[in-house]
Amino acid sequence: MDIVKKQQTSLFKKYGKLVIGALVLLAAVVFIQFLSTQSYALDRNKLLIAEVQQGNFSIKVRGPGVLTPKDIRWIASSVEGRAERVLVKPGANVKAGDLLIELTNPKLERSLEETRWELEAQEAEAKAAIVEFDSMLLDQKARVFNAKLDYDSVAMRLNAETELFNNGAQAVSKLDFERTKLTTRQNKERWQIEQQRTSKMKETLIAKTHALNARLNKMRKSLESMEEQVDNLQVKASIDSVVQDVAIEVGQQVTLGTSLAKLAKQQELIAELQIPELAIRDVALGQSVIIDTRNNQINGEVIRIAPAVNNGSVQVDVALKQPLPADARPDLSIDGEILVANLANTKFVRRPSFAQSHRSAKIFKLSNDGANAEKISVDFGQGSVQKIQIKSGLEAGDKIILSQNDELNRFNKITLK
Repeated sequence: MDIVKKQQTSLFKKYGKLVIGALVLLAAVVFIQFLSTQSYALDRNKLLIAEVQQGNFSIKVRGPGVLTPKDIRWIASSVEGRAERVLVKPGANVKAGDLLIELTNPKLERSLEETRWELEAQEAEAKAAIVEFDSMLLDQKARVFNAKLDYDSVAMRLNAETELFNNGAQAVSKLDFERTKLTTRQNKERWQIEQQRTSKMKETLIAKTHALNARLNKMRKSLESMEEQVDNLQVKASIDSVVQDVAIEVGQQVTLGTSLAKLAKQQELIAELQIPELAIRDVALGQSVIIDTRNNQINGEVIRIAPAVNNGSVQVDVALKQPLPADARPDLSIDGEILVANLANTKFVRRPSFAQSHRSAKIFKLSNDGANAEKISVDFGQGSVQKIQIKSGLEAGDKIILSQNDELNRFNKITLK
């Protein structure tokens, strides 16, 4: 008997807790089901109630943003130097060529003078070399002329001796005649060689002249580069614009590539809107936009959608399609409303806070007499910030409860007082 009692006690300890847990869970489920089937009474005045409408529904997406210049120019230093004078401040209107900042660099200015002197010296040397080349060419032409005279003289003698020799005259010996022929050939070859030397000398002098000119052009380019660098010590505006920022102070040392000033065209602005990532899928290029500057409204068009999400929003750039109002300026805070779609003859309602586009949700629909509300499933379509399309589950004229909380969601039916 003791063995049986011990076995029963062991089984109770083993399975008793599981049985009790299952009973508690079952009781909780039955209680929740009981509550959900019960009617819950609420004060009508404490609820937000909206009526389903039917008609044309414009879907818009809103987002904050700023006006920003379309054309921004950062003026960077192309030389090293020290800021001697800063002549403008942010907000100043400048024209292309206006002086913004004066830099100084004594070493650069000294190098410019040395380059000028070096160029003058090379130009003088080049002129002397060209004069020398001309003199050499004249000497060579003289040698050619003398060689031709020698050849002509011997040729005349050869012609005379040939005539005499052919006539059998004894005044010319065969030896002298052959010697004259040899001398004629030698002088002719010498004349031809001097002509060839003249041609080669011309080619050589042309090549040397080109080399001198190349060195001179290189030095001139160096001088132009040095002059340009010295000119760049005078930092000037590149466009008609408004100074947005001046990045240096008087006395500051500037290195190559340092940003000095930021310029922007005041009348060429675009809007940069930050659209929530959940709403960006309906935004497309070319859609119409209304920009609200708090004092005026400007029509625009979507021209760019950023490819990435940043801090829960996507940047959308908007081109402004009409003249800017007087209050428009860079970095002005604005609100933008993008027209995503125009739905004709559709059902829509004020958007509940929990309703998402293209999703289904449970919502309380009021009875015809407005005394009760029952939870039903509704399919939503496209939505804007304030309204959302009804695809199914509701008809025009139906009323729904917009304000729902966790306590209310436990019930399937409620009574309105």
